[in-house]
This record gives sequence, structure tokens and C-alpha cells, in this order.
Amino acid sequence: MVRKAFHSIKDLLSREQNEILSAAAVLVAIGLVTKVVGMLFMSMVARQFGTNDDIESFNLASVIPETITNIILLGAISGSIIPIFSKVNRDEDNKDFVKSFSNVMNVVMIFFIALALLAIIFSRQLIPLAVTLSNTKSEIVLSNAVSMMRIMLVSQVILGISAFLSTWLNIKQRFIIPQLAPLFYNLGKIAGISIFVPLMGGSIMGLVWGSLLGALLHLLIQLPLLRHLHFSWDIFHINRKDQNLKDAIRLGLPRTLSLGIEQAAVIVDKLIALSYTSLTVYSYAVSLIAFPLSLGTSFAIASFPSFSKLRAMGKGEEFSKLFLRIINEVIYLTLPLAVILVVLRVPVVRLVYGIFGGEFSWEDTLRVAWVVMFFALGVMFESLRAIIFRVYFSLKDTLTPFISSMFVLTGGIFSGILLSNYFSHFEHFRLTEIVFDWSYFVTRGDGQYGAIGLALSSSIIFSLEFFVLFFILWRKKVVIGVRRFIKKLVIKFLIALVMLAVCYVLAKLWEEILNTAKTVQLIILTITTSFASFTVYLLLSYIFSVEEVKIFLKLLNKILKLFKIVIKD
Repeated sequence: MVRKAFHSIKDLLSREQNEILSAAAVLVAIGLVTKVVGMLFMSMVARQFGTNDDIESFNLASVIPETITNIILLGAISGSIIPIFSKVNRDEDNKDFVKSFSNVMNVVMIFFIALALLAIIFSRQLIPLAVTLSNTKSEIVLSNAVSMMRIMLVSQVILGISAFLSTWLNIKQRFIIPQLAPLFYNLGKIAGISIFVPLMGGSIMGLVWGSLLGALLHLLIQLPLLRHLHFSWDIFHINRKDQNLKDAIRLGLPRTLSLGIEQAAVIVDKLIALSYTSLTVYSYAVSLIAFPLSLGTSFAIASFPSFSKLRAMGKGEEFSKLFLRIINEVIYLTLPLAVILVVLRVPVVRLVYGIFGGEFSWEDTLRVAWVVMFFALGVMFESLRAIIFRVYFSLKDTLTPFISSMFVLTGGIFSGILLSNYFSHFEHFRLTEIVFDWSYFVTRGDGQYGAIGLALSSSIIFSLEFFVLFFILWRKKVVIGVRRFIKKLVIKFLIALVMLAVCYVLAKLWEEILNTAKTVQLIILTITTSFASFTVYLLLSYIFSVEEVKIFLKLLNKILKLFKIVIKD
């Protein structure tokens, strides 16, 4: 029986995932576990460090390493490598595929490592520059931040190699193992907070060494499947005349530039948050909101090869149907999550970050909760960003996303500064006590809620971006049947509004009955309110014949079936 179970799991992990919903179900299930483990890590960090200057230094040190990785690797991979090599994998023999893929991988990694080395060499100049630009009031320990950044850059190089291996597996339509890799990365980080930090006398450096361990695990977990599929990498092969390399540069360069612009906006946001001593608050909120965002990413990863294939085959109508179907599915799944995060923001934040007590105070809970709520207002459209960008990439159009990223940068910085200024004038924030004073937008206050402005700016900018990108696809006749799509969207929003009302009323009733200062009763409030309001969402969806409720049940069934296969066999 054990041998049979082993072979069943091995077959699940190694076989091709060709059906989008099945692949997405597996990715969502793994993503859920990954996010839960990630939340556990953040809870342990909050307990150990709260929002003190040590964790501010850690978050500051991570900005440059993560930026380099996101710009170079994600730009090359998402913008060009998968569309190009999906076609090469289909049209050319394996020998040519190996040579060409190795060539592109080697060139990109050389450039990536060179940037990482430059950042290591000039780290003593980069960290103080960031602190100076932010005009921060916190006591950032520069020497610690510099040391942390250098080790993090080594971790990012390992993650860079691992990202290319994940891309190779995605091209071969193996999605499960690449999705498991982030889970093992989080496990390494948990080892850092639970083992390395105590061994190092409570030093924040334990988190850095945990991240390095996580990066190694991220790489190692993929090696058995790569060996099983006879992965080959010619590490010394470089051919500047390779047409696929030229195509990758041509398509990847605009995406890399657009990601560079987006990362510039992210850096500005973090510097603004740092200037209000809110970088850690902002980071905690971003980590929490990442779960609903991961739904869009999971569907985007699973559908990207299909988009590229349909476009290459000239099947425009099927392309449009697939796009609208996936958009509808992601909207349907993210709407109730957004409602729960808006209404139950305080108990959710308290349970995630304050459940272990420690250094995470009640005031920290309120600050993070408000940021989460304003992020949640636009989380649906931000979650669709990964999908609509991949639609443009499958059309071999990386220029439009580049222009869109320019809008995100300029609009995000402008609105982020204005709104952060506004909210920084509130020492204690409540919606009923908002005072509209135009001078607040152009002056800086001494309050602790400036990070709310960054969250609201993000929701506004990403929502506008989605509508513009969707409108362009409609004008180009890439998307057809938009009127029917809008009608479905309105119905979903009305159902979500009813869910919001039910969720709010139930939460208020429980607050009168339960003592929410006690963890068990807070868990009861959160779970029962979420379950009851989501049940209303499903029932209304069924009554109004929302197609996605059947797809949701099918997705849920596939996830349960996945676990049954593992357990049963």
C-alpha cells in the first residue's frame, strides 16, 4: 500500500498538467498551504520583533535584492522566455531546445550575477542613501542592514537559478513542483525564526540565514523531477547569434524596463512607509493581502501556455473565451476574500500576527488592519493584473505593459505621496472621524497612519490600469462579448454587497456576545462569520445562475479529490 501511494504521488508530481482548471486547482491548493506557512512565519516574526527597528532594518535590507530579482528574472521569464520556448519546445527537436534554452539562461544569469555583485560591493553606499532619501525617524542600524543585504543577494542568485528551472518545468507543463518550491522556501524561513534566531541570541540575522536556507530548499526540491525528465543545461554555451536569444531580448527588454519602473514605484512606496516609521506595518499588510493576489497568479501561470498556444494557432475566438472565462473565475473567487478582509480586518490581523502575543501590540494590529482594508478595496483588480499582462505577452506585445507600468510609477508616486501626507495627520484613525482638509494632502503630519495612503493609492492605480488594459484589448477586438461580461460582473458585485452586509451584521452581533480579547472567542467570531457570509454568497450565486459557482464547486472538488488521491492510495 505504501508503494502504491508513493507511485500515485510520483505520478501526480511528474505528469503533464494540460487542463487549466485542474492545474489551477492544484496550484491554488499548494498556494493555500504556502500562504498559510508564510503567514505562520510572519506571525512568528511579529511575536519576536513586532514593529521595532530591527525588523525595519531587515525589511529595508531586502528591498534591493528583491528588486534586482524581480526586474531581471521576472522580466525575462514572464515577458519572453515562456512564450518563445513554448513554441521552440513544440516545433524543434530536444537538442536544439536544450542549446537555445541554456544560451538564454546563461546570458541572463551572467547579467543578473553581475548586478548582484555590484550591489554587494556598493552596499555601504546604497543603504545609507535609502535612509537619507526616506528622511526616516527610526534608528536604522546601518551596519546590520548592509550585512543582511549582502547575504540576501546570495539568496537571490540561488533563487534566480531556481526560477529558470521552474520556467523549464512550466514549459514542459509541469506546474506542481515549481509551485511547491515557494512552500519549501517558507519552511527555510521558519527554520530561521524558530532555530537560527534563538541560537544567535535573538539576532535578526537569524532571519537572513533562514532565507538563505529557504533559497537552497527552493532549488533542491526541483532537482528530482528535472532529473526524471532528463533536464540538460549546457552551462558554458553562449551564442550571441541565436535567434531565440535575440527574440528573448526583443520581447523581454520592454518587460524588464516596465518591471524596473514598477520596482521603482515599490521602492518609493517603501521609502515613504519608512519615512513614517511604517515600513514594517506596510510589509505585514502586503504579506496578508498576498493570498488573494496569489489566486490570480495561479490562474495566470496555469493559463499562460494555453494563451500562447491559441495565439500561435490563430484561434482568436477561443482565445477571447478563455480570457473572459478566467477573468470571471478569478473575480468570483477574490470578491468574497476582499469582503472578509474589509469587514473582519481587525480579527484577521490579530489572529495572524498577534495570536502568539509577544511584541505585536494592539496599536500595531489597528495600524496593519487599516492598511489591509484599503488594499482590499482594489485587490480584485490587482489580482487580475498577472492574467491580463500574460495575455499581452502571448500577443507578443510587451510595449503596452511597459507604458502601463509608466502610469503605475507616475500615478502611484504622485497619489501615494499625497494620500500618505493626508493620512499622516491622523494619530488615531476612524472612518467616522475623517476630516477633509485640502492642506493635509500637501503637508506632512506626525501621525502613524501614513501607510494607509499607500494602500489606497495602490487600489486606485491598479483598478484604473486594469480597465484601461481591458479597454485596449476590446478596441483591438482581441476580446469579444464584453457586454455579456459586464452584465455578469454587475451581478457578482451586487451579490458581494449583500455578503458584505451580512458579514458586517454578524460581526457586530458576535462582538456583543463574545469577549474578543480572548483568542478562542476571536477565532469563533472570524470563522463563523466568514463561513456564514460566504454561504450566503454561494446561495445567491446559485439563485442568480452565476456560472462560476459551478466552476468553484468543480475547483473545490478537484482540490478535495487531489487530497483524496494522496490519502486513499
